[in-house]
Amino acid sequence: MMRFSFDAILASLPARFRVGSKFQKHGPDISISTQTKEAEITAKLARLARVPVPDVFELEPTWSPDGLSEETAAQILDVYGLNIPVNERPLAALSLLWIALWNPFNVLLTILAIINAATDSIPTSIVMITMVVASTSLRYWQEMKSMVQALKLVRSIVTRVRVIRRVNSVPQEIEVDLRHIVPGDVVAVASGDVFPGDCVVISAEAMAVTQASLTGEMLPIDKAVCVTAMDESEQFHLLDNRNVCLAGTSVAAGNGRVVVVCTGKDTYMAAIAEELNRKRPENAIQLGIRKVSYVLLAFMAVMAPAVFIVQGAVSKDWKGAVMFAIAIAVGITPEMLPMIVTSNLALSAVRIARQKVIVKRFDAIQNLGAVSVLCSDKTGTLTADLVRVGKSVNIKGELSDLPIKLSFINSLLQTGSRSPIDRAILDYVGEEEKGTLSDELDGWSKLGEVPFDSTRRMLSVLARSHSAGGQEALFITKGAVEEVLERCVSALMYEGLSRPIGNIKFDSSSSTTLTEAGRLEILNSAKRLNEDGLRLIAVAARKALIKGHPSISTEDEEDLVFVGFVALLDPLKPDAAEAIQKLGSLHVQVRILTGDVPAVAAKVARDLGLFNSVNLSKVAKPRSPKDEEAASDICERIDESSLIVTGPELAELAKDTELLNETIERAIIFAKLSPYQKLDVVKALRGGGRRAVAFLGDGVNDALAIRGADVGISVDSGTEIAKEAADVILLEKSLDVVARGVVEGRITLLNTVKYIKMACSSNFGNVFSVLIASAWLPYQPMLPLQLLIQNLLYDFSQASIPWDNVDPEYLERPKTWSAWSIVRFMVCIGPFSSPFDITTFSINWFHYKIRTANSPLVPLAQTNWFLEGSLTQLFIIQFLRTHKIPFIQSRASLPVVLVTFGVACISMAIPYIPKLNSALQLTPPVPMFYAYLVGTVAGYALVVHIVKTIYLRVFNGEWL
Repeated sequence: MMRFSFDAILASLPARFRVGSKFQKHGPDISISTQTKEAEITAKLARLARVPVPDVFELEPTWSPDGLSEETAAQILDVYGLNIPVNERPLAALSLLWIALWNPFNVLLTILAIINAATDSIPTSIVMITMVVASTSLRYWQEMKSMVQALKLVRSIVTRVRVIRRVNSVPQEIEVDLRHIVPGDVVAVASGDVFPGDCVVISAEAMAVTQASLTGEMLPIDKAVCVTAMDESEQFHLLDNRNVCLAGTSVAAGNGRVVVVCTGKDTYMAAIAEELNRKRPENAIQLGIRKVSYVLLAFMAVMAPAVFIVQGAVSKDWKGAVMFAIAIAVGITPEMLPMIVTSNLALSAVRIARQKVIVKRFDAIQNLGAVSVLCSDKTGTLTADLVRVGKSVNIKGELSDLPIKLSFINSLLQTGSRSPIDRAILDYVGEEEKGTLSDELDGWSKLGEVPFDSTRRMLSVLARSHSAGGQEALFITKGAVEEVLERCVSALMYEGLSRPIGNIKFDSSSSTTLTEAGRLEILNSAKRLNEDGLRLIAVAARKALIKGHPSISTEDEEDLVFVGFVALLDPLKPDAAEAIQKLGSLHVQVRILTGDVPAVAAKVARDLGLFNSVNLSKVAKPRSPKDEEAASDICERIDESSLIVTGPELAELAKDTELLNETIERAIIFAKLSPYQKLDVVKALRGGGRRAVAFLGDGVNDALAIRGADVGISVDSGTEIAKEAADVILLEKSLDVVARGVVEGRITLLNTVKYIKMACSSNFGNVFSVLIASAWLPYQPMLPLQLLIQNLLYDFSQASIPWDNVDPEYLERPKTWSAWSIVRFMVCIGPFSSPFDITTFSINWFHYKIRTANSPLVPLAQTNWFLEGSLTQLFIIQFLRTHKIPFIQSRASLPVVLVTFGVACISMAIPYIPKLNSALQLTPPVPMFYAYLVGTVAGYALVVHIVKTIYLRVFNGEWL
């Protein structure tokens, strides 16, 4: 018995696809696009699926319904290779190291370190290299640990397949290692077996196949052989057909035989896996960081040469000017950014793990904070992934318990594997009214059965109640609506009776002969129920007399009385609606991308409140007025159907890019999507990085969209290929977990933005002051090493930022890196430290009379600015971290307060520490200078608060 799961696929295929005839050795592989591969696979399967079974073996002369011979199988295996869908990739240690090292700021610091080493500034060079090594090591360790954990998710598998092979010209059923299955093999499958490749059905007995791994839908699909040739002009749907079974899908019920058409890397699932091996597009955060890096490099390219020219012209010491310009280049760079970001993400990964979220890729945490659109699969994410009975109704759609009673007897007495529908019916009756229905229906026995098959699409039993006595029995049929209706001659209009059979009130005399109008009315009732998102099982019955030893057949499925419907649904998860509301309060738009039919998806969206005016104002009208109330008024007039689009409709719009994008922007529900269409929708919503989009899914059909999103999210119970593609894995399959992850991501992102805004504005202010000092003072206002130590102390104080509190209002909306916002903050806030620096220069010039480069008091002047710059930078953190009044309206976390004041004490102690002060050429200041420092810090805080107030008014309240 075959027990193999293609869920173990890892997304690592070589970018090639084999082509050629069956027994011709392959030359060089031809590289073609994945979507072309999908078309190739579809065409190959369609060619064999369109013809009756005997013609399949005529089209492929080497194949036989009795199976391949061992010699032929060996030859084919030599051509196509082992049936391995992907090559398990080893731990890419060097690749991970390169990813961890390649950071714009790491590169910049490395270049500056080399320059410092070349100019004999060894201590500065060592400090810079240490920063790079620390940042890279921490990131590499975390990424490596995540990859090891992800690879451990691959489950051990048993790979034996029951295959028909001709041994000495005699067909025999033998077990073969799955890796040795080849195209042309005839495989025997039964309930629970997984198809070893893409196959065409050649015989089937009531065979139903679960395609949840590909389509995400739990209800099995009936499979049967092709009896008559299909029209070549008729479109062939790979995921929606009657006789093709794809690798990775499994038999839910019944048994049969299939001929394998594609194996290994040539299967449809392998084509999806290859797409996952392509390089990911840059996400919104990466694009933002790149832009910020370019801006800082531009500032450095302007400021460093300017300082070099001015300093050299004033001091005539061009070598010293070079060193000072290098120090300025270092000073304007937020050199601790890689370390701050990495430690911030590492801390967040620990915190977010407590929220039942595992982060595989570090920057996914920041991306979660930037997400403004969440695309979610429906089944199992928004819904419970279980078939449940919604209600039992008569032919007019009115509540009636007779259909569920009859279907219960039918499901209870049938033999063979019970389908999810049968289990749902039995569970419903067992739970309803504390089991009273179950008690009422006790005491029935089966006299005969007509099993289900995929052609009739119904199942019938002949049953008798022990309490009824006599020779009367009920012939009960349940199945697909149209097929059951065809066998009915009348319909039960009400539950009247002349005499009950057991406790079932069934009286065929209460029925009315079915006319065409009556049949149409029943079909219309079914349509209305379908449009409400319900799946229907039709129930019919008739009384029968027992004669001797009864036996029944399909011929007895005639002259039935149509009773009504059992309506099935996949109920919402208990917390789904609340989670949607929470995401809405976080201004995250939720859209449903599913392979299910539009009516079912619409029902889910309606129950979740995705069609209410508030959501429509955010989703359906992206160009609506900013005022949400006005937008809501507009959206109240939107037709619900205009918010639903299907895969075929998207395919028709593919030629009109503008209309396609407008449709995707407007739609909330995307139904009947193929895996590639899910990816296309995600790409369109991302808009080339214009906004961050997350995708939540768990099936193979979701893997492409998971990888194509800014944040790919899967669950620990999802398929391995989905988990491999994901950045984030949820230990709890719930949108509420996603909402908590979004909040944690925003905290991480905002704390990182705090650092870079504070560091850049402070560094810019220092460089601005240095530029003024270089044009005025005949000596360097601070030595390069002193400037670097000051920056390090400031950066070290900000290392506590990952532990800082974030004001609640900052968490209400998505946030991402904005180069313009950082530049604006830097230019507007940074220079306001310069007046206080210039005041310090003036005290040194006028009070201490330090006016020449050879003055013995130059170290005092440099110490004074070192202390003033350090203390103002450190204490002003409390004002820059929030738009509110610090200590009163917004309080920093205890670690931030302790570290800030601790580093301030260290800064003040350095001029007094023997050897260290001489190494840095610092000297203890005059005691009266501390009075000036107190006034400077207080004055700077007051100025920053005033500037902050003006800044908030000018830029619409934006601070971080």
